[in-house]
Amino acid sequence: MYTAVQRLTFSKHALKETIQTMIKEIRAVCFTISVIAGIAVSGINIFIWPVQAETIKMATIDFCPFTCNPANEGGKDGFMTDVLRYALETAGYDLEVEMMPYVRAVKETREGRFEGIVVVGKLYAPDLVYPEIPVVSQRVTFIVKKGTDWQYRGVNSLKNETIGIVKGYHYVDEDLQAYLLSDENADHVSVLHGHNPTERNIKKLLRGRTDVYLEGEFSALYVLRKMNAEDKVVFSGFTRNAFDDYVAFSPKSKRAAELALILTRTLTALRKNGKLNSFLSPYIGRYDQGELD
Repeated sequence: MYTAVQRLTFSKHALKETIQTMIKEIRAVCFTISVIAGIAVSGINIFIWPVQAETIKMATIDFCPFTCNPANEGGKDGFMTDVLRYALETAGYDLEVEMMPYVRAVKETREGRFEGIVVVGKLYAPDLVYPEIPVVSQRVTFIVKKGTDWQYRGVNSLKNETIGIVKGYHYVDEDLQAYLLSDENADHVSVLHGHNPTERNIKKLLRGRTDVYLEGEFSALYVLRKMNAEDKVVFSGFTRNAFDDYVAFSPKSKRAAELALILTRTLTALRKNGKLNSFLSPYIGRYDQGELD
């Protein structure tokens, strides 16, 4: 049997061991908390992985300088692609484009395989989702050799001229389009098709095989610059109307309205601050389009 003194001594010893064990456990918990707190304060995130920007996949076509194949254009994607990338990246998205023929690009955008198409005409695909404004509007210009005393003043001014055009193109003004397609005028309308029609038509003009060549102003400026032929021709008039070149989004995309709004706001800001020209100038140089009607 233990004496009363022995029992008291044993109890004190047991209590001391218990308290020491509890202190060790509390210290371990406090150390763990301090490590986690230190990691949090230092900015090291061990619990949340970095969030990747979502990628918007768009269809595009080879239609320089609007949308270009960078493999053929010194790494340039086209100014409409550049504007779209800027708008999306500002909103936290990445852009990926896939090049293909125009008809297929529109079809697969409609079907929802792509979030949208980088360049399209509203009349050609009215069922797509559009921003409120186009990226650019482009007139058709009447190009002649430098020194030529001729100015476009309506279709009657074309009667004594040999005209170069591209097969399948629409030339905006209905009276001009009708004139160019009329059998009555077929003997002095030279129609080209196939590869590089703009460059080939400019060469025909410079060689004197045509008197006037009709082309979209931005397309003409881009090709003339590549050919070092800017000082060999002049723009002798424009159509009354202009093409509106849009980026559009798939009606099957759940974020089509959001993306259209992002682009609308970006384009509005770029026009207001005058920075839209900074996207154009690497492709066509300095150019004052003036006020369009």
